[in-house]
Amino acid sequence: MQNLPNSIVEKYEEIFEKIRVFSNQYLNEQYEKICIKALHDLGMNHEDSLKKGKSSSWAAGVVHAIGTVNNLFDVKEEPYIKALNLYKEFGVSNSTGSMKSKEVRNLLNITKDDERWLVKSEDKNDNLNAKEEVAIEADEKKVSEENIRVTEEFILAQKVMRKAWAEKNFNKKVKLAKEALSVCEYCSDAYIILSKDLSLSNNDKKELLLKAVDSGKYILGIDDLATVSKECFNKKEAQPFFGAKYTLAIQLWKMGEKNEAIDNAFEILKFNEKDNLMVRGILSSWLLIEKRYDEAEKLFEKYDNDYLAAVSYNKALALYKMGKTKEADDAIRKAYKKNSYVIPYILKQKKIPKVLPRISRFGSDAEAMHYMKYSLEAWNDSKEAINWIKEMNVNFKIQKSN
Repeated sequence: MQNLPNSIVEKYEEIFEKIRVFSNQYLNEQYEKICIKALHDLGMNHEDSLKKGKSSSWAAGVVHAIGTVNNLFDVKEEPYIKALNLYKEFGVSNSTGSMKSKEVRNLLNITKDDERWLVKSEDKNDNLNAKEEVAIEADEKKVSEENIRVTEEFILAQKVMRKAWAEKNFNKKVKLAKEALSVCEYCSDAYIILSKDLSLSNNDKKELLLKAVDSGKYILGIDDLATVSKECFNKKEAQPFFGAKYTLAIQLWKMGEKNEAIDNAFEILKFNEKDNLMVRGILSSWLLIEKRYDEAEKLFEKYDNDYLAAVSYNKALALYKMGKTKEADDAIRKAYKKNSYVIPYILKQKKIPKVLPRISRFGSDAEAMHYMKYSLEAWNDSKEAINWIKEMNVNFKIQKSN
């Protein structure tokens, strides 16, 4: 990405993150790599085209284009998703998604005849049974320099968990999670699902999530986080571990164990530098609530000009609370440009719903709701900050009318 034209770097990052989030849920690592390659080629060779259109449209177009030549929309294939659902996840219309897909294919000359764009089949022989497929995958995942314990049982359990995450009915999710644990007791994702049972006490949820974290460490062969190489955390097998630590951090915060929650969040960012879970957003809110402004300031320096509403608005709030009003004014203007839906929630003109919608794109009302769910406390403890936002909001409205 370092060789990309400066004029599209920010937009490239937005598209990149949308593709990554979608891939983590619906695709596999190979699909993701090819989609990112397509995006990079667009950035390097078609700068003027990439400048036009929304990031969500380009992300949908890239994934749909790669999916088209790889039978992503064929129910008999795996992974599989309906084209309509793909468009919905990216928050674009059917016509926009299909038109952008066609544009991507034309710009990059993406066809089924070009192996650069094809996802290689994991099946070595159509007649192999599931156990043999798993054995092949396990052999391919052996890494001599790391003591990763990826067994056939673990891979089978992960396949069950993919079904569990896709299941909408919670009872069915639980059934599949228990099935996964019966295959492999070190399945972090299964413990995460079990911890979401509303009938459990907070301590019971915490215990399940601690098991999830320990299971993730076991699979990665980790005894001491301080001695682990960063390369270990770049592997696909590290994702359940990070997901477990993130879910544990949120549970600890709910239980009032706030310092422990913050420590967990910082650890995730230390080892997961790409931060595909977007932990930096909720961490910045927690730091402001706890008035740990020095640490918040360092976090904002690390993620300068970040596209997340949480980071942008929290940076503005931190600057205001530290008395840097001119810088705060500039920061809130930038935050408003990235997501204008946040301010009505700060001013209590709109209520945050109990059940939050899925974030299909950044800069949306849904993103604003998710941000405010964890940040309302940081705003509410300062009447001066609220009055400041009221004044700035009037200016924004005047600028819009002009």
